[in-house]
Amino acid sequence: MAKKHKNHHLKQRGDTWYFVTMTQGKRVRKALSCSVAKSRKIRDQYLNEIALFGEIQSDKPIPLSMKNNDGVLFGEVAEQWIKISEKKVKSSTLKDYRGAMNHYILPYFGNTPISQIGFLDIETFMAGLTCSAKRINNVLVPMRSVMFFALRAELIEKNPMALVKNLTVDKPDIYPLSMDEVNLFLEAVEPYYRNFFTVAFYTGMRFGEMAALKWNNVSFKLGVIKVKETRVRGEEGRPKTSGSVRDIKMLPPVIDAMKALRHEAMFKSPYVFLNKNKNPLLPNSINYHIWKPALKKAGLKARSLYQTRHTFATLMLDGGELPGWVQKMMGHESLKMILEKYYSHIQNYQRDDGSAFMENVFSPREPKQQVG
Repeated sequence: MAKKHKNHHLKQRGDTWYFVTMTQGKRVRKALSCSVAKSRKIRDQYLNEIALFGEIQSDKPIPLSMKNNDGVLFGEVAEQWIKISEKKVKSSTLKDYRGAMNHYILPYFGNTPISQIGFLDIETFMAGLTCSAKRINNVLVPMRSVMFFALRAELIEKNPMALVKNLTVDKPDIYPLSMDEVNLFLEAVEPYYRNFFTVAFYTGMRFGEMAALKWNNVSFKLGVIKVKETRVRGEEGRPKTSGSVRDIKMLPPVIDAMKALRHEAMFKSPYVFLNKNKNPLLPNSINYHIWKPALKKAGLKARSLYQTRHTFATLMLDGGELPGWVQKMMGHESLKMILEKYYSHIQNYQRDDGSAFMENVFSPREPKQQVG
């Protein structure tokens, strides 16, 4: 009987050895190590499992401790990092990370030893992407985390991502509504959703914050809405930043809208805002079926639903409110975004309680007389 070659079922590609065999009519190929000695040991373990059970018993990655650092593949480190991250980040964030990894990063770097990935490799990878600069920056987020994870685990001596800068992203223009346009919109919007948009325009709340708002976080006695939760892709939880957890002062039109909503709800649901079927609000549904048709009916230019938030900021600043007060109401952690994005709307500000807006800008339309 011919003696088997000591590297049977092993193939080398680049610096990495792979286990290759056929079992149950299927081809099996697994990355092992840059060390042929360690690859042989793992190969023998796999062959024993196939002989006993007909297949490799576990899809778990080979423990990183079994390999020298040169043999640890980027994909293996990424897999361990994502498992650890599952308990640390929201499922919606984890979904974004997985998407970036599976679609962009792993096809390029997955089978590359992580210690061999350098600055030029990453820059070349970025240059080959055809998506927007903002998307590329988002793709780099999980890659930065994996590399930092590898550095702390002493799998690499230097973190090449420390040298990689984000691409410059053009700041999108804002298209807020004027006070007259807000009135036109509220006249045109479907009556059931008028109170929702009144609150949106005069609080600057994010859609997810409004969708998750519950009555126990509305205090008519204190005159505030307590933002403690948000909803993203159907998942509710704490807002991402500490600044987003805040108390929002209810201006008079907001108080009126909230009282009307409370009267209609009669505490049948813990949620303040529901759709006509009494289910939680969905951003795409509100955008396409309520927001856009109302803009068109009012004769206003199309724009994103997020412009309700920009409208609040510009109306308050035009009215003379202090930028710091607007920042607090909107949940920004610093004044930087307010000053950069809304600078042209900052005029002779001097108030910090909403009264300047009520005195100088707010002008509700008188309801139209109905002909009997």
